[in-house]
Amino acid sequence: MFGLAPGEDSGSETLGRYRYQAEVAARDCLAMLTEDGIDFVVCEWHEDFVVAFTDGAVELVSVKHREENQGTWTLVKLCKTGGLTHLFDRWCACGCAANVRLKLATNAAMNPANAGPLARMCGPDPEITDGLSAMVDTVARQMLKVRWDEPYDNVPKTPKVPLADIQIPSGFAERVRQFLAVLEISCDPPQRAHITDVNIQSLLVPAVERLQLTHVDMAASYRNIVDRIERANRDESDRGQLAAYLADPSRVRYSTQMRQRIARRTITRDVLRAEMAYTSVQLATFPRGQVPLVAPGGARLKRKLSRGLVPSDEAAFAERLRSAWYATWSERRSGLAGDDTDLLNLSTDVLEVVFECKRHARSQIQDGSAYGSMMNDLIAQRLKVDGLSTPPPFLVKDQHLLGLAYQLCDECLFYFSENFDADGEAS
Repeated sequence: MFGLAPGEDSGSETLGRYRYQAEVAARDCLAMLTEDGIDFVVCEWHEDFVVAFTDGAVELVSVKHREENQGTWTLVKLCKTGGLTHLFDRWCACGCAANVRLKLATNAAMNPANAGPLARMCGPDPEITDGLSAMVDTVARQMLKVRWDEPYDNVPKTPKVPLADIQIPSGFAERVRQFLAVLEISCDPPQRAHITDVNIQSLLVPAVERLQLTHVDMAASYRNIVDRIERANRDESDRGQLAAYLADPSRVRYSTQMRQRIARRTITRDVLRAEMAYTSVQLATFPRGQVPLVAPGGARLKRKLSRGLVPSDEAAFAERLRSAWYATWSERRSGLAGDDTDLLNLSTDVLEVVFECKRHARSQIQDGSAYGSMMNDLIAQRLKVDGLSTPPPFLVKDQHLLGLAYQLCDECLFYFSENFDADGEAS
């Protein structure tokens, strides 16, 4: 059902506009790969998405596509069909919270006679302030006029009279003034015919280079990411609740069902990395130029393997794989704050397999017998990329996971025997 356009819309032009809206959302998603400030993006139905920032701020974004033959946006059209009144209503539904800001993103220019000055009056540091009070009254009246035909909960309903005779309810103009202070009207998104190429070249390519990924099929990766954003869009009637949820730092009063809805719509760095397409499934154990890079440490791993009676040739191979992991992680890590979380998640999955192997090996031997060699064999058999509960943050092979396991052993997170002082015992 969600692969279809809504019932009231049809045709390739409509589908193209929906695709365009997903590609505008992709701009913030791709920026997330290289910017620490963006935490995640939550997709909504066809026209809107929310950017959540690491400082607790959220930005509600309304995307409005306009065909080139439709001309520029006027102030009247912005309020009626350009999403301005809709954004105002959603902002009010969030309680006008201080951590919420708004963006109207469109491919069309602003009419210099009215919409242009409005755009320059928006934001916390407006470019122009002369005439702001008159502009607030104009926008307020236009929103009140839109309310005659559209059921916006947070816009008062007034009698139908000539525009100039509309009486602005008490406090409404001040609320509109506050709304403009947190609003950005952006004409940055490229035209529909060019947005794919622009996004790939200006956002995806730099992200791939920053992450030091290799053998990436840029076009296929971009298609996968935009497809994933479209799949995250769901036609539900509680968009206001979703926005209010994201704006609430505690979020404790929301149900498990609401949190699950958010999770289905959420795009994170891990989701984006999982959508990367590679031109080759072959991956070298050591990245080119990294040999003979040797991982620091290793003495504790050597002692633990020896205590577990792991053969010396297998112990030497374990040390080589540990260096392979060290070289690969050094090359592939992004340098962003999310690296620590990525490594923690991957290490947790690896340790889960390791301890399963340890329990099995101990159950197969007599009390007091060494089980390290059997445990090592089981780890090599069971620790596979395909068997992890979540995909790794970048492309790795099974040998890299073994290398990470041996690194975690060197960090004393597990042993190949009963625990002992691996620092105090001589090799």
